[in-house]
Amino acid sequence: MVTRKRSMLLLCLAPLAMAAGCNQGVEPAETVQSDSAASTPPAPPQAETAAKAVSFEDKTDDYQFGYSWPAKVSAIPPLAERLANERAESLARLKQEAEAWQREGEAQGFDAPPNAYDKEWQVVTDLPRFLSLSADIYTYSGGAHGMSVSDSLVWDRQDGKALKPTAMLQSEGALDRAVQARFCEELDRQRAKKRGGPVTRSDDSFSDCIAPSANSTLIFGSSSGESFDRVGFLVPPYNAGPYAEGAYEVTLPVDAGLIDAIRPEYQRFFTPAT
Repeated sequence: MVTRKRSMLLLCLAPLAMAAGCNQGVEPAETVQSDSAASTPPAPPQAETAAKAVSFEDKTDDYQFGYSWPAKVSAIPPLAERLANERAESLARLKQEAEAWQREGEAQGFDAPPNAYDKEWQVVTDLPRFLSLSADIYTYSGGAHGMSVSDSLVWDRQDGKALKPTAMLQSEGALDRAVQARFCEELDRQRAKKRGGPVTRSDDSFSDCIAPSANSTLIFGSSSGESFDRVGFLVPPYNAGPYAEGAYEVTLPVDAGLIDAIRPEYQRFFTPAT
């Protein structure tokens, strides 16, 4: 498995849940402020031990918002600034959507539960040059239930920039050709475990050998701490099975075929799993 802490902030959505104990109307509170750190010079490596995780929440009667990142992000000021900017944009968008949703409820005569957005960044692996991150995202904008999806990025310390893992590939098609068979074998193993029986392949996407790149968020991990030797595919609900089955996470060891799918300038940072 790609080493990755998985957790989700439980958000109260329905009116009954709100009455049972949601904390409404609380002023925005951030347990650790890191925005000011974004304007300081890059921290030396030893400062990483002093960096702190950031967790931000903003809750009202109309919306519930959460955004967090680990201490290793706070230790990299430009990366923390990038995520702080994304946080501000996400909150502004949620407020607009919540306002429209409440107006719709009033116009149509129903009690609209609060919209919700929660994004939690976690460290996948920390290599000498790269910090690999993934994020769990939960959203609710009306309907029977919310939705869970994922995000990812790789911070390049040498170049001082964020990359999407897919930017390190020759192409998404090259990745699919390198891992399709192994991906589908592992996905079907997990499907069978959840369903209590073998998977019969069909054209139905819930039983099909789906394309990895088009149906998942790509993450790179490591068991050695020196190079990438694991690749992960975070598959959201509905892409590989019904909503009730939840998300799937397929982790595969790096092999020579996958390294061939990586752009030449990054290949030396990937090694076959031992």
